[in-house]
Amino acid sequence: MRGKRYRIGIDVGLNSVGLAAVEVSDENSPVRLLNAQSVIHDGGVDPQKNKEAITRKNMSGVARRTRRMRRRKRERLHKLDMLLGKFGYPVIEPESLDKPFEEWHVRAELATRYIEDDELRRESISIALRHMARHRGWRNPYRQVDSLISDNPYSKQYGELKEKAKAYNDDATAAEEESTPAQLVVAMLDAGYAEAPRLRWRTGSKKPDAEGYLPVRLMQEDNANELKQIFRVQRVPADEWKPLFRSVFYAVSPKGSAEQRVGQDPLAPEQARALKASLAFQEYRIANVITNLRIKDASAELRKLTVDEKQSIYDQLVSPSSEDITWSDLCDFPRCLFRSATPLLVLQF
Repeated sequence: MRGKRYRIGIDVGLNSVGLAAVEVSDENSPVRLLNAQSVIHDGGVDPQKNKEAITRKNMSGVARRTRRMRRRKRERLHKLDMLLGKFGYPVIEPESLDKPFEEWHVRAELATRYIEDDELRRESISIALRHMARHRGWRNPYRQVDSLISDNPYSKQYGELKEKAKAYNDDATAAEEESTPAQLVVAMLDAGYAEAPRLRWRTGSKKPDAEGYLPVRLMQEDNANELKQIFRVQRVPADEWKPLFRSVFYAVSPKGSAEQRVGQDPLAPEQARALKASLAFQEYRIANVITNLRIKDASAELRKLTVDEKQSIYDQLVSPSSEDITWSDLCDFPRCLFRSATPLLVLQF
């Protein structure tokens, strides 16, 4: 092999890579082709999601977020059990409950009347807290937990649950204005059923959707209102129920998680680049577009806008208005700036 020179060429395509090994002379002229092959790859698309064109990176992100969600849920439930033991509440496992839908009946009873037996009351509160912590509904992740402690109106989903309860049972419990979600569910269960009903919807592509008593997504403020009513009816002191309440609805806020991923501004490297959702970025985008505008008036040539003209158009675009400004409105705006009969605003890069 001594004295011979070789070159390797690589050609990268969309879904393939071409490789070639060529022997060359001292004048860098090709002498003979040693080997050539084409390697076909999947382009980063997951083989099981080839029809949807979902990449491996996207699928790994879904799995990573799912693992993180389940890990945080386990930690939250463990901390709730520790807090229950600290305040003297027993930890009742769901497997020890033998009656159908017993958790819902316990929640409805706690919100209806005060339980005199101290041991039974603490067991019922523990069952309700652990059940609600596992099925607590949805809320905006940017909202703090303490926002649920204050009075919040019931959601639209609660109204749907209430209307469905009235359709199942015209009992007075279903018609009450302050009925909790558990009381509404129990009212529908008390109406009777031939076979065990579904409480929650089943959605998915593998199996057909199955309708349940509850809405597709119940909000956390509805369950928070019910939990506050339970604590009020059962006369739980504030220094005891507030830590339990925060533990049930605790969630890691995503606020500030993207700050570490913000790049540096190319014009001012010592400062961070403005987020696209920020007001500064929107104002910069408006000013940048105005800079590329040109005026075509009576003369045939395009000219740039003066500083006063740019400032006038900028003030119109950033002014608070209930009506959306279109490109047609922006092109008509120079008529207020010039005495020319037919000025035209042109976007040129």
